[in-house]
Amino acid sequence: MELNLKLYGMLKEKVKPGSSNGENINKLDISDKEKLRVSDVMDKLDILESEVSHIFVNGRYSGIGKEVQEGDRVGLFPKNMGIIFAEIPKIGSISIMVKLFANLRTYGPPKSIVDIPEGSTIKSLIKKFRISEKEGKLIILINGLPCHDNDYILLEHDQVAIFPPLAGG
Repeated sequence: MELNLKLYGMLKEKVKPGSSNGENINKLDISDKEKLRVSDVMDKLDILESEVSHIFVNGRYSGIGKEVQEGDRVGLFPKNMGIIFAEIPKIGSISIMVKLFANLRTYGPPKSIVDIPEGSTIKSLIKKFRISEKEGKLIILINGLPCHDNDYILLEHDQVAIFPPLAGG
C-alpha cells in the first residue's frame, strides 16, 4: 500500500530520506498489514504518539486509530506546532458523551459532550482528560458494554463511562 506522507517541523528533521529506516518520506509503501491505521505508519517511522500534535488524513483532522487506504494523504505535525491548530478540534471532529464516576470527577465534569478527532482511541480520551496513571486500571464502558482495549476506536455518539478500579475487602 502506498501513502502520500507529509511530515512537518521537527518530524521532518527526525525522519529523512535515506535515514536508518531507508524510507522516502513523501511516498511510503507499507504492505505488511491488511488494515492499516495511522498508528502503524507512525510505528514504521519510529514516531511516538507523544511527539505528534495533529494528524490529518486527506485533509481531515484525525486520531491515531484512523484507518488509511491506498493513496491517502497523511500529514503529521509535531507538538511544537500545535498552537497553529488551536481551532481545528471544532472542525471535522466527532462528538461523544463522557461520564466520569467517583474520584475521577476531579478530572472533569460528571457528564460532558466532547469533540474528538475521528479515529481517536480510549487511550487518547484518557490523555485528553489527563487522568493520571496513578488511578490504576480504569473500568471503561462503551454504550453500556465493557471495553478492555485502550486502543478501541471511538465512534460518533458513543457514550463512554469511566470508573475507578473496584476495591473490596
